[in-house]
Amino acid sequence: MRAEGPLERLVDGMVEHAGRQSDPARDRLLRLIEKRHRDGISAVLVYGSYLRGKRDTLLDFYVLLDGYRALRPHWHAALAWLLSPNVYQVCAGSGVGEVRAKYALLTLGRFERAMRRDPHPYFWARFAQPAGLLYCRDAASRARVIATLAQASRRFVTTVVPRMPEEFTARELIDEGLRLTYACELRSEPPGHAAALFRHNAAWFESMLRLLAAEHLGFERAACEGYYRRTTGPWRRRSSSLAWALRRFYGKIKSVLRLFKAALTFDGGLDYLLWKIARHSGHYIEPTARQRRQTKATHMGKHIQHPPATRQPRGKGVVVALIQEQAGFLATQQIG
Repeated sequence: MRAEGPLERLVDGMVEHAGRQSDPARDRLLRLIEKRHRDGISAVLVYGSYLRGKRDTLLDFYVLLDGYRALRPHWHAALAWLLSPNVYQVCAGSGVGEVRAKYALLTLGRFERAMRRDPHPYFWARFAQPAGLLYCRDAASRARVIATLAQASRRFVTTVVPRMPEEFTARELIDEGLRLTYACELRSEPPGHAAALFRHNAAWFESMLRLLAAEHLGFERAACEGYYRRTTGPWRRRSSSLAWALRRFYGKIKSVLRLFKAALTFDGGLDYLLWKIARHSGHYIEPTARQRRQTKATHMGKHIQHPPATRQPRGKGVVVALIQEQAGFLATQQIG
């Protein structure tokens, strides 16, 4: 574990501020998660659009466990070990008062390894962005979480810097890093999403990059205020281009596998898949009541019906149809 430094102190203040905000609805969901996993939780993080003030979507939590042994049924533990994280849903209330969250679940140890070793940006690009610490068991666990979030920022920046021009700003680096990250997943974001994310968290990104510039990570502060100068050479730039190409290939495969896995672990898996595709592509596929019954019986279902304007031949598996729908959308967008 790294000794506490300026970046770790910045992260500590960030997670404390984001987690301190009062929200009874969020706290109800947190209590349900704690009840479900009892004493096995090391820490709980909240991240994503919730921290930017959005309340018309599912809340996003990361639940970090001591280990997978307490997971039931036992095959969920095997899935988490093979392809973390597992994704679950939790809801409280009903009607207009209903609140929902999805939470990703993995061990704290796996979370730490992901930031240090994972070639794919799935974890470290997410947590280079602001997050809030809602629960932490003890000071030792908190120190591990803070160090891991700081490592996510280091990993994100050092991996993106070789792709930058000779001089760049924090906004340009975040825009490029998020563009590269989205291209590695089976997803799309609306135009201007990365720019809006930077505007909302500009103080965090600017402060983070100023501190990292002093760590000799392939860039330094330039003479012009607010600009940075890349110090990596041509070989590093060429190898970075190859590495990101491999991440795109590898990432699309893992995204498909995670979609299949979500249908098995997520309560209301079909609704989650439909929601996920619609949220990122704007295309919603409405299954009939009969098809919902088939999906419930088989976990995957056998048929799906598209709206009349985009009707497709019948007989395709639910998940296959969803993946084809998303892949077709991505092909028209030419992201990355």
